[in-house]
Amino acid sequence: MELFTSLENSGLATWVREGSALWAFDVILIAHALGMAALVGLSAAIYLRVLGFAPSLPLAPMEGFYPLMWAGFYVNLVSGVLLFIGYPVRAVVAPGFYVKMGGVALSIVFLRRLRRQVFGNPAYLDTRPVPTNGKILAGTALFIWLVTITAGRLMGYSDVPMIQPRTYVATSIITVVLLVGGLIALRLWGGDKQLRQGV
Repeated sequence: MELFTSLENSGLATWVREGSALWAFDVILIAHALGMAALVGLSAAIYLRVLGFAPSLPLAPMEGFYPLMWAGFYVNLVSGVLLFIGYPVRAVVAPGFYVKMGGVALSIVFLRRLRRQVFGNPAYLDTRPVPTNGKILAGTALFIWLVTITAGRLMGYSDVPMIQPRTYVATSIITVVLLVGGLIALRLWGGDKQLRQGV
């Protein structure tokens, strides 16, 4: 804990928290959100397609999302380290921090495995629907992202006992609403006549 306290009192940590001249914290937080949007958003699109949503949407071209997802991951890595440096003591005492870090690590493993198992196998790309083991992989990966994002959101309230349970409920509701909305959008998109014709 002494190490984390020392880190929190360092010049870099102070700049992250209080660098108002450059809006340091705001810029880092925005970068973290954009990185997460690229990584989680694009991987979720692939996972939903593997699960059978928008079946007329060709799966093979979606492999082109991987460079953007890796770019998002590295933006998140740098911004996440800076955010941690700003508040290390608060992070290491929050259970959500360990859930989030474990979830991120598992998500990367699943992302790499899906690329090998689905995009690396022509039979998967030519088969509709994708075989069951690919769907299980995608469904599990989506669930891990859900848990990871929820844990990360709750970290902001780890020292406010009265707010944390409410935040968990609110985050869960918002996640379900966004997921359902995304599924509806994919179904509508997948039902487009041009997509069915492979245009």
